[in-house]
Amino acid sequence: MTTRSMFSRLAGLLNRAGGRRSHVCLEVRPDGIAWAAVASGASPASGFVECMPAKRLQTLQGLVDQRNWSGARTTLVLPLDQYQVFQMERPEGVDESELADALKWKLKDFLDFPPSDAVSDVFPFPEDASRGRGALVNVVSARKSLVQELVTLVRDTGLELVTIDIAELALRNLVSVLDQNGRGAALVHLRDGYGQMVVCRKDTLYLSRRLDVAANDLMDVARQENAVQSLALEMQRSLDYYESQLGQVPPATIQMVARDKSLPLASMVSSYVAASVQMLDWSSLGAEANMDSRCLPAWSAALPMAGGERS
Repeated sequence: MTTRSMFSRLAGLLNRAGGRRSHVCLEVRPDGIAWAAVASGASPASGFVECMPAKRLQTLQGLVDQRNWSGARTTLVLPLDQYQVFQMERPEGVDESELADALKWKLKDFLDFPPSDAVSDVFPFPEDASRGRGALVNVVSARKSLVQELVTLVRDTGLELVTIDIAELALRNLVSVLDQNGRGAALVHLRDGYGQMVVCRKDTLYLSRRLDVAANDLMDVARQENAVQSLALEMQRSLDYYESQLGQVPPATIQMVARDKSLPLASMVSSYVAASVQMLDWSSLGAEANMDSRCLPAWSAALPMAGGERS
């Protein structure tokens, strides 16, 4: 299995044959549904609809009907808190197509839920980042019951599920676009309850880290300074790990995306980080300047990879 898709075997078992030109990407969150839709050759359109989990089916069906998505090829993006990623030694002599099954039995030592409720897949670990640890591979695991629930949601609304992706591989599509000189690029996406930092070089994901910072702490005057310092410290530690443990030259610039655009977050963080920090300029990517940042993973999943392939 490659970076092209995650959990595609499970999706394939539950899909209908055939294809449509339109492509819809969805991130189903506890507070709503983020979506991005793209027609051939066009930039993705996106949006976010707030809803409680009990209203997901009704909400998604409304989107499908309003936007004429029935039968559209669909990618589901799992948020960072819905799966786990582990680095494991790659067994010798195992075919790529059999790698996930070969490593699945090892997950019992890492998971915090029963392996019988796990669905897993793999994607490559960069060879030049192994630093003498031998050939490694990234193993992704999620609760089968959770994935099945989302698959059923998509199927029941008339969409054609073709891929299940994960947040960092979706964001990699965007970061690879930002890496215009091939020397590496970094992105920090701040959500309401946590952040995610992704570092890529060209189209290869090298690092993904969860950043434990809450948006409310950044907005609260009494807690803001500590929250900013904590965020900056985690970003700097990630860069240090990227350099010392993965043997890579850190990117010179970190792009940030946050929902609250009134906070001068880049300037607040930059004095604590040994890299230039900037807020992402959507217009440079052909996106709407006021795009809802909650749509970022879905929007990024809809971007083409180098060579025109979608993740």
